[in-house]
Amino acid sequence: MKRSLAAVLAADVAGYSKLLGQDTEKTLTSLRRLRTEVFGPTVASRRGRVVKSMGDGWIVLFEAASDAATCALQIQDLLSKNLSPQAPNMQLRLGVHLGDVVEEEEDVFGDGVNVAARLEQIAAPGSIVISDAVFGSLDGTLRPSFDDAGEHDLKNISRPVRVWTRGSLPGQKASDPGTSQRPQIVVRRIETSDPRDEVRELSDALTGDLMTYLGATHWLSVTATESARHSYVLLGRIRASGTRLRLEIKYTDPDGLELWSTKIDGDMDNAFDWQDETAELLVSQVMTATFDRERVKLDKLTIEDMTASQCELRGQLAIDRLDPDAFASALEYSSAAIRKDPSLPHPFALALVAFLSATVMGYERVAQKYATSVPSWCSAAAPLAENHSLLRLALGVTTYSQHREPAILRSTVEYALRQSSSDFVTLALSGWSYVWIGDNTAAIDCFKKADVLGGKSPWALSIRGGLAMATLQAGNDEAAIKLAKDGLSLSVGYATLYRVLAAAQAQLGRWGEATEAVNTALRLHPNDNISSILARNVFAIEGGENRYISGLRKAGMKE
Repeated sequence: MKRSLAAVLAADVAGYSKLLGQDTEKTLTSLRRLRTEVFGPTVASRRGRVVKSMGDGWIVLFEAASDAATCALQIQDLLSKNLSPQAPNMQLRLGVHLGDVVEEEEDVFGDGVNVAARLEQIAAPGSIVISDAVFGSLDGTLRPSFDDAGEHDLKNISRPVRVWTRGSLPGQKASDPGTSQRPQIVVRRIETSDPRDEVRELSDALTGDLMTYLGATHWLSVTATESARHSYVLLGRIRASGTRLRLEIKYTDPDGLELWSTKIDGDMDNAFDWQDETAELLVSQVMTATFDRERVKLDKLTIEDMTASQCELRGQLAIDRLDPDAFASALEYSSAAIRKDPSLPHPFALALVAFLSATVMGYERVAQKYATSVPSWCSAAAPLAENHSLLRLALGVTTYSQHREPAILRSTVEYALRQSSSDFVTLALSGWSYVWIGDNTAAIDCFKKADVLGGKSPWALSIRGGLAMATLQAGNDEAAIKLAKDGLSLSVGYATLYRVLAAAQAQLGRWGEATEAVNTALRLHPNDNISSILARNVFAIEGGENRYISGLRKAGMKE
């Protein structure tokens, strides 16, 4: 008998008996695909362990509550994207609790299991219910994903349990009108002929990681199932001999042409690190190959020939540099997308974020051209933002830049994270919002998670800059210096990073390094001074508590 404290996820297929009665064969096929293509790989990617299977339900144990909650969120998100029109509409109810667990022979029981099972029973199809014990263990990026539902009396549980549910809005999971025009990637389950459980679990975990990280952007449609339309396809196989591992993987374009293939060796004694490093490498290669191909394809078209969704994608791909030309392109393409189809929310979000970013970074020439359009964009976007978290956040940040009301922006950020806790664009913009209102701990949480999910995307430079800024403001100057230098390895033209570097060096009394960094920043922005930086930025905290500004003063930047 083994006793432990564990996070328990209880999962059950809603209405399984009814589905089975309607069409046994299709239901069994759909259940098998759910288990092998979504549930199994996602559980493995969060290092969960299935300890009990009831056919249409599972009990899964995790060492960390955050892994259990993240796994539940990812499963529901993937199911909402991967339901096949030929299969029954299969939905899961999920419950998560942190408590004592006892494993004995083939069974598992204890408070953790009992409460998780009861939480699953009160969950609606497609939703998640977690206990207060789980919620209290989550960080600032995951907490906003759940709404407080108060205390509940659960069957056969002696005490009331305070529960939290994943927030959702009617129509939230409906497909975006532009979805069908996004590049689609089919991530095939990584195969292995090795009979050992640990190798099979590793292949499932790696598959789940790839789907999670590639699916963390609305620019791509990521699925485990084949589609009628042409798709990019990622497929691989793990071969093992003793403790040695070899992953053979191939990526093909929508025409079936091989974009690249590779072999990655590893060792089972270092399986977790190998899994993480391999997933990061593959996501980087897939995103780079996909975005490069899409950029080349789109650059053959004029703006007039592009659809609204194509304009928006091309605008997103432009912001990997964060220079004036990049923001000019992002604004040109996003405004064209708005003209072509004003019913799409994403172009409005891109246009507002690009305008605010150009303004904050001092690119007045770029921003001024579109200043008169911003009020009409906000008016037209408002009805679309009701059920669209990123657009609602973009509108909230725009409003904050005008009225400086931190409490309202915080509420908007929490709503956005509640709805889209795995979207790295939402995480990055939320991180910057937290920096502006002075909550640097929450900002660091957002940027770190965004870096994991989108560190190889066009938003990578903005994420690194935000993390460096938040770390400086939080008082960790040495770490801020390292992060700023890491960011400058992506682009030597991002003046914000030189200013962060100057402020952090000055806070440490390293006057030579601080002066050198300030001078480099001024070569990029000759007219900068403390007053102009404060005027265009949206910091709620000024004075000595703003370590960025006080550090720049110490580094010698003129008032």
